[in-house]
Amino acid sequence: MIESVKKHLSVYISFFRMYMKSRLIYKTDFVLGFTSQLINLIFSVAFLTLIFTQVQAIDGWSFNEILLLAGVGGVILNLHHIFFFGLYTLGRDYIVSGRFDRFRVRPLNTLFQVYASHVGDDNLSKFLANIALIIYASIQLGISISIFTVIYGSIALVSGVMVIMAIFLGLATTAFWTGRSRAVFWLFFRISDFRKYPYGIYFDSVKILLVTIIPIAFMSYFPTAFILGREDYYYLQLFTLLAGPVFFLITYRFWKAGLRRYSSTGS
Repeated sequence: MIESVKKHLSVYISFFRMYMKSRLIYKTDFVLGFTSQLINLIFSVAFLTLIFTQVQAIDGWSFNEILLLAGVGGVILNLHHIFFFGLYTLGRDYIVSGRFDRFRVRPLNTLFQVYASHVGDDNLSKFLANIALIIYASIQLGISISIFTVIYGSIALVSGVMVIMAIFLGLATTAFWTGRSRAVFWLFFRISDFRKYPYGIYFDSVKILLVTIIPIAFMSYFPTAFILGREDYYYLQLFTLLAGPVFFLITYRFWKAGLRRYSSTGS
């Protein structure tokens, strides 16, 4: 088991180095992508600021609490997008083109190879900016850091990333039947902004969606509510620590079913 982990880690580092070398050949493109993502986040924060010029709180959440919520969700989302975004183009870039065949013949896990083949470096600026957002909001709210908070936060971070991995894996796997995967992602991208606002403001049907099919509440709202000491949905706050592995294992079984459905293009 340990040797297998070492092997995959070594391979991933090699993939990572090759990808970054190829990206840095075009330094201007890298800088523009980095900057555009940062500007996008600035406009999102400006929009939140505009909202709070009209209201004092949203569902009992203050401006700084909403900033913390947006920051936590943003860190987890962009951490995923940096390292695990390759599934987004699974259908077009791998299945339809026939490039997926090479993953099948290598002595490595196929899903691992899809992940290792892409690094979303454009999201690095938003990742760093969201960390700054969390630090700022935490200072403004006077949040005290304890060992328990650090342990919960660390596990919730990993679990949150796995929640997004599970969503992407489930959506991308449909490409084994349809040949395309990008179109189905509109559901996630339309709903992903829901992570920035309190869970309690949504209709019951939306709440169910946010803890089942697109369970983004487990990567933003519930861990943030726990850190803030809010008691609403307490059991779901605790389940956050297990949500990532549980959802990922479910969608990974779906992925295995998709692999059995896959047939080579012959190209």
